[in-house]
Amino acid sequence: MMFGTQGFRAAWAIDQHFKNLTVTTASLSLLINYPHFLISYKLAYSRGRAFVTAHWWQLLVVPAALIATFAFAYAYYSTPVSQLPIFSMLSSDLRGLGTNAQAFSGPRLGDLLFGLTFNVMIFTVGWHYTKQVFGCMMVYAYFDKYRFTPFQRTLTKYALLSIWWLNFVTANVSGAQNNFSQFKYYAFDLPDILVPLTTFLVYAGFVLVVYEVFWKNYRERGQAPGVNMVVPFLALYVWWLPITRQYEFYFLLTPFFHSLQYLAFVYKMEDTRLRGLRNPEIRGTILAFSIVVAGWLAFEFVPNEIDTALGTFNSWQMFFFFTAAMLFINIHHYFIDNVLWRFKDPEIQKYLLA
Repeated sequence: MMFGTQGFRAAWAIDQHFKNLTVTTASLSLLINYPHFLISYKLAYSRGRAFVTAHWWQLLVVPAALIATFAFAYAYYSTPVSQLPIFSMLSSDLRGLGTNAQAFSGPRLGDLLFGLTFNVMIFTVGWHYTKQVFGCMMVYAYFDKYRFTPFQRTLTKYALLSIWWLNFVTANVSGAQNNFSQFKYYAFDLPDILVPLTTFLVYAGFVLVVYEVFWKNYRERGQAPGVNMVVPFLALYVWWLPITRQYEFYFLLTPFFHSLQYLAFVYKMEDTRLRGLRNPEIRGTILAFSIVVAGWLAFEFVPNEIDTALGTFNSWQMFFFFTAAMLFINIHHYFIDNVLWRFKDPEIQKYLLA
């Protein structure tokens, strides 16, 4: 519908519906987007010390590194980057390579650290989205008894990952200035040749999956892929490819539906887990309510209250803790999911695939 009405946005009434999506999705974030982030903490850290220490990099080192980065940024935010030789040398080297030195220019150390962290988030979000789609395909294939050979599985995964590569490249070939809640940061100016190269990989990957997986399985075993397995695969191409992208849908509704898809799998996990306990309905309601409240506290109330109390916007023209909380939770969530959703994980086998 959004693609179909895009051409009629010159009409005020239609254009307003597109603009209203910002308010709508912001409100829905409280019930969908925020909980999808916070429930991953429950799934990971409730599994005990042995699980946490076994995945020490994702569950201990990554959050500690992010906290250290933000603490350092807070302590030395106003320090001019020009006084730090290492960044001056790096900017000079980047100019020599024809890339965007603005990403390392600051001008303040806090601006630089937040800008680099934003670029880390943009880099990892594509990894996260594509891996979730791949995981959905594998789960539905398991339920449908649709068999992938090891080669087909690897081919499908890298075909999806190529969409991430193309998106990251297209967002970083111009070195443009981006904005988030009054904070400005710069993208990298990657070589233009990467756009046609990654575009070729995307189209080649799509054709190969259709032929090597869907067509060959149908020809050799008479087995067609189920709708539930194909829809996530096609949706990523339609929603994420630059050539098919609709701006509001891409920035507002894609994260919403990604979160909704995630919560469907969480529901299956928690519903199966709670069935063996007393009063599962009450326990489930308390869990859902707690996750919604925790999301609101983590993303909005607590960081905004700290920003107000410390006057960070008046000092640096940015909402320091609001921005830091968003970056921390997003980036760490991607690493948490990297250890949670594994086919051979005993809890996945017991609660999701049972």
